[in-house]
Amino acid sequence: MTDVDEDGPLAWTAAPVMARLAEDLEGMGIGILLADSRGHVIGRRSSERHVLRLLDKIELAPGSLYGEDHIGTNAIGTAVFQARPSVVAGPEHFADSLGQIACAASPVTDADGQLIGVLDLTCAVRDFNPLMLPLVKHAVAEITAELAAGRLAIPQGSLALRTGPQDATLPIPGWADLTDTQRTVADLVMDGLTNRGVGARLFLSPHTIDFHLRQIYRKLGVRSRVELARLAGPPRTKVLPQPG
Repeated sequence: MTDVDEDGPLAWTAAPVMARLAEDLEGMGIGILLADSRGHVIGRRSSERHVLRLLDKIELAPGSLYGEDHIGTNAIGTAVFQARPSVVAGPEHFADSLGQIACAASPVTDADGQLIGVLDLTCAVRDFNPLMLPLVKHAVAEITAELAAGRLAIPQGSLALRTGPQDATLPIPGWADLTDTQRTVADLVMDGLTNRGVGARLFLSPHTIDFHLRQIYRKLGVRSRVELARLAGPPRTKVLPQPG
C-alpha cells in the first residue's frame, strides 16, 4: 500500500460517473475501480457487499498497486502499459490469486492525449459479460469530456470566487478544502442558480453538479442550498437608478 491522490481532479471528475455506474450495475456483481497513471488504485465503487469482499480478498482497493511490473498481467496494468483498452479474465492473469476474477479496463487521457489513469470493471469470472468493455470505454469517454469541460470552465475568470480580498473579512470555514471546481459551483449556487443553470455555465451535466454539491455540503458542514446561501451573507441587492 502507498499514499495516492484520492481527491485530485481525476478522482473527483470520475466520481459521479462511477457512482452512476454503480447504480446501473447493481445486482450484476461488478465493481468499478479507478487507478492513476502508475496503476495505483485511487477509487472504488460497488453497491454489493459480496463484490467488495471479493475485491478486498485480492487487495484491489485504494492504495494498492496494480502495475504490470508489480503484479504481472492484469487489466489495469496492461491498460497502463499499452495505453489502450484491455480485457483479462481468469487464468490470463499472471498472479494465481487473480485467477478468480475477470476485468475490463480502459485508459483515461487528458486534453493533450496523455494517459492520466485507468477505469476498470471487475467481477468474478462467472459473472463476466463481454459488454463490460464497451461499457467501461463509454464511461471513460464521459470522464474525458468532463475533464476537458472543467479545464475550459475554470480559467474563464468570469466568476468572483469568495476567496478574494472582497471577502477577506468573512472567511467561510472549510472553503479552503474545496477544489477549484467546487468553489465555482458553490459560488454560482450562492448566487441562486439551479443545478441545470450551473451546469450550463460550466459545461457540465446537472448530475455532475449535483455530485459536486453533495461534496460541498459535506466539506462546509451544511445540508441544503439555503444553508449554503447563508454562508455568503446578506443577499446582494441591485441599486436602481433614481428617476430624475
